[in-house]
Amino acid sequence: MLSLHWGYSIGGVGKYGVLVDKAARRAGIAVEHVCIRGRNWQVDGKTLAELNAREIVLNSRMDLSWLRTLCRYLRTAKPDLIMTHGFNGHFVARLLRKSGCFQGGIISSYHGLYHATTAGRKWLAPLFNGFTEWHVGRTLGTVAVAAYSKQYLVEKGIPGERVEVIHNGIEDSRVDPEARKKLRREWKLDDDQIAIGVASRLDPVKGIEYLLAAFARLVEKHPDIVLFVVGTGAVEQELQAKADELGLSSSVRFTGFRSDIEACLSAFDIFALPSLAEYHSIALLEAMRAGRPIVATDVGGNTESVRHEKEALVVQAADVGGLESALDRLITQSELRARLGAAARDRFLSEFTEDVMLAKTADWLNACLVKQAQTG
Repeated sequence: MLSLHWGYSIGGVGKYGVLVDKAARRAGIAVEHVCIRGRNWQVDGKTLAELNAREIVLNSRMDLSWLRTLCRYLRTAKPDLIMTHGFNGHFVARLLRKSGCFQGGIISSYHGLYHATTAGRKWLAPLFNGFTEWHVGRTLGTVAVAAYSKQYLVEKGIPGERVEVIHNGIEDSRVDPEARKKLRREWKLDDDQIAIGVASRLDPVKGIEYLLAAFARLVEKHPDIVLFVVGTGAVEQELQAKADELGLSSSVRFTGFRSDIEACLSAFDIFALPSLAEYHSIALLEAMRAGRPIVATDVGGNTESVRHEKEALVVQAADVGGLESALDRLITQSELRARLGAAARDRFLSEFTEDVMLAKTADWLNACLVKQAQTG
């Protein structure tokens, strides 16, 4: 099987590629990875190296030599299946089929709608989303990471039997208790100082501007609280400017990209996920694994992971007042923090571990191979 990527961004989809690799190997399927990327694109090079991915580097957007290179590779590798992830990967697979380079089975993962990172790219959304739906309807099978995602595809006319829901899962781990103390010392936090954290790609769809607005209100009541924004992305500078505009330069800290997310989560007292759209958030699973009390928005598959007042406090998207109120409850109620954090970890262990996800994905991949053998 070939797992095909166009670019390889840092974040959930990149992590998903690693899980696909593990699932295929668990199923006894030989898997290789190809990543087509521009010379100066920001990619998750560390993960690509771990996957031993074959990288095809473009000299420019107009450089079409990648197609010849990929066709040569396919003639040698002869995979039974190609698995695609995201619009560009889907498009490449269809080009390969059209050009005659590949006649095997095409399967895909579906992580949700395309959301433009800038106003100038909004016109692309109907094109990208429409093509993705067309592609998914013509695959041997597609795995959706949330029931919410499957329901959307079915409403678009895609037969439900072609879409398998397999929630994301991540490996369980426990951070050394000293990691919290060490990082809080590094961040110059007092033992009793409340640290709120968000860890995500910094794109408009992540809703962090609303978290900043809510935090500005909270600081007036709780002047010692600190907000950590972990990650990088298209609106990083814009968010920093917004924090300065709100007078938060001393209480909001932008850490940039960090590879020690588990340690960061252990240092937080509260995790916030203010997204305007999600499908099955790996960041949310990481917070559950860490046993953090969570405030999350009621979008996409978030409530398939956490339920209001059981494992998290769930608020409406883009609701500054709702975020403020929920965070204020957690800031002031240590017992609530402890209860929600423990419940979140328990639910993670029962539903969303990597082992559960890998077993289901391995079975699905084998079923796709059987289907391909039957259809030819």
